[in-house]
Amino acid sequence: MVLEGTQKEIHFVVLVHGLWGNPGHLKYLMDQLIAKYKDRIHILNAKRNTSDYTYDGIDICGERLVKEINEEVKYINDKNLYKVSKVSFVGYSLGGLIARYAIGVLYNQGFFNEIKPMFFTTIATPHLGTRRDENKFLVKIVNWVSSNLISKTGEQLNYMDKFDGDEPILSVMSNPEKVFYKALAAFKYRKLYANTRNDRTVPFWTAAIADVDPFIDLKKITIEKNDKFGALIKSISKQDAIPVKVPWTKKIVGVSKTILFYLIISVLLPLWIIIVLSTLTTQSLISRRRVAKILAASRVKDSNWNITSNQTRPNVIVSNIEEDATETVINIQNFLTHSLPPSPTKQSPSNKIVESNANAIMMTEFTTSSLFPRVPICGAQNISFTYLNMLGWEKFVVFIDSLNAHASIIVRNKRAGGKGKEIIRHFIEEVFIP
Repeated sequence: MVLEGTQKEIHFVVLVHGLWGNPGHLKYLMDQLIAKYKDRIHILNAKRNTSDYTYDGIDICGERLVKEINEEVKYINDKNLYKVSKVSFVGYSLGGLIARYAIGVLYNQGFFNEIKPMFFTTIATPHLGTRRDENKFLVKIVNWVSSNLISKTGEQLNYMDKFDGDEPILSVMSNPEKVFYKALAAFKYRKLYANTRNDRTVPFWTAAIADVDPFIDLKKITIEKNDKFGALIKSISKQDAIPVKVPWTKKIVGVSKTILFYLIISVLLPLWIIIVLSTLTTQSLISRRRVAKILAASRVKDSNWNITSNQTRPNVIVSNIEEDATETVINIQNFLTHSLPPSPTKQSPSNKIVESNANAIMMTEFTTSSLFPRVPICGAQNISFTYLNMLGWEKFVVFIDSLNAHASIIVRNKRAGGKGKEIIRHFIEEVFIP
């Protein structure tokens, strides 16, 4: 028996996966943390919101996470082997928003009175939602479709819900007067990672809590990369694009590839859309029924504080078609409203990687710049942008040359490839301290 007062102190680390995710998405990160820090940390790779349960809303998912955290801490304390003295969170994609809600509930419960909040880190998290506030018919249609096909979570990501009176949940969570914001401010360190390209699920601006996107036209910026971690951008500077003369043979090849691409798309895209819509419509209906039962069975007090669910999900392996279907809806939303250009080429002088630049804009605290085009966000998103940046974040801007950077940044699965391993290594070696 370990005598009271002699227990070894432990750093409790909570990993939270994203939309239609499962703990397997964060397995690589978990394995690397354990390999590096061994018994100095205790990891909870949250599993109660697996797959379509993430449709149920940030608040309900957050309440489930709180229950899972409290149960895990109780289990640790009951074993009486060590004492939880510190806690850190790593939220991937939607998991970052779920974690932001959960820490507010924990703060309200007095959780941080005994356990010191250390690191709050998000990776490709849509802090400002996914809504695009452009006065275009197509954009409005896409916003509506995405908010309805992903049940309550879709509404919340598009600022179309009413969480506290008429206020959307993302507005409430960004309000300095609310407990969610106070909880976030209580953490000693706030860090975030944001993709710059090939992430149409969570674009740069919302992951980086920015109101401009310098990476819309890569031909107009010069990039300086981190000396030690090549996938991280240290700074950027704006410059006029220098025209590059393309040989006529390459033009012919390019046109041929484009024609072939659209021929294939014209056949496969309609079929894929049917699969996506049917899958998501079914799952959304199931989620809405589940949410209705949860709300009916719960005692709702003080703006949804006590919405809980005792249901748990096993650590299942989700089929690729269902996982991709969910991501595709948000991909379509961002692709139709903002399509990224191809990656910079070595032949173009305007895209060269430079060693230093006196006029460079450092990216670690980047929020806005008059040099770059503003993102069309709504008034509520703009308020969230202002308040969240007041907290102070260290921002890591990521440049991964991958077909799906959203999956690669966390080494989500084998299909994502290993290009995100450098980002995980950076987090473990340069950011996280047990």
